[in-house]
Amino acid sequence: MLIMDPQTTASEYAELARATVNSVPLDACQFSIMHGNGNVIMVVDEALSGLAEDDVGGVIARELCRPFRSVRVDGVAFVRSTTSPVRMTYFERDGTHSQMCGNALRCVTQYCQERGYISNEAVVATDDGEKWVSTTGGTVRVALGSGREFRKVADDRYFVFSGLPHLVVLVDDVAAVDVRASGATLRYDERLCRMLDHPEGLHVDFMQRTPTGIGIRTYEVGVEDETLACGTGAAGSAFVAHRVWNLSYPVMVTVLGGEMRVEDGGHGLLISGATGHLFDTEHERS
Repeated sequence: MLIMDPQTTASEYAELARATVNSVPLDACQFSIMHGNGNVIMVVDEALSGLAEDDVGGVIARELCRPFRSVRVDGVAFVRSTTSPVRMTYFERDGTHSQMCGNALRCVTQYCQERGYISNEAVVATDDGEKWVSTTGGTVRVALGSGREFRKVADDRYFVFSGLPHLVVLVDDVAAVDVRASGATLRYDERLCRMLDHPEGLHVDFMQRTPTGIGIRTYEVGVEDETLACGTGAAGSAFVAHRVWNLSYPVMVTVLGGEMRVEDGGHGLLISGATGHLFDTEHERS
């Protein structure tokens, strides 16, 4: 369960007032700390924050994440509402740029729909191309495109690109896996990364079959640890389960942060699940 104590969070937020990055005072940034099945994402509104395109980068993302300790902020999604379509640019908590984050896209979709930046069905531009998103019926669903670069690496290992490069490792008991240690070993395996043509490193998903679908735990590049959920990991693992175990879509994916649903449609792999707000700067300023 995610818990953010309001008083603690306010004091953490106040630390931003003492920091400036490239002449940008961080307490000028307006953001919402949100989550997608426990994957904690800071959504920064560029226009409301007075951020120019050149201001957006890994250093500012890292410094925005740093003060928050009541929960770990896993990454920062910058939202540019002044373009058509609306644009999302994403950085992991260590400042690493990622072309996609599925749960960030879900949070951005909810944030933008709530503020009237997009309609119930829209397109959001990302560094992995334009993505179809929807809040129809009160459910946030986002498309990550098709599963790409699929290949068998070993009898128990498969690779797929689902917006980010994912190595999916089949296991009998996902609860017994030391995700931090085993995930880091594979993520930093230079020979394996070169072989798969992704020297930047691999996200690693440990996957088991469950009575309702699959269960996964994910080690994420840029967080350099396990997260409670990974959107591209859920999509990539469901794609592998469909190809290897012949599971039919929709595939229900159990993650530490609950349950996600992966469909396959005209826009490619679609993910959905729980999203919500944890902390909003506009409330703190009011």
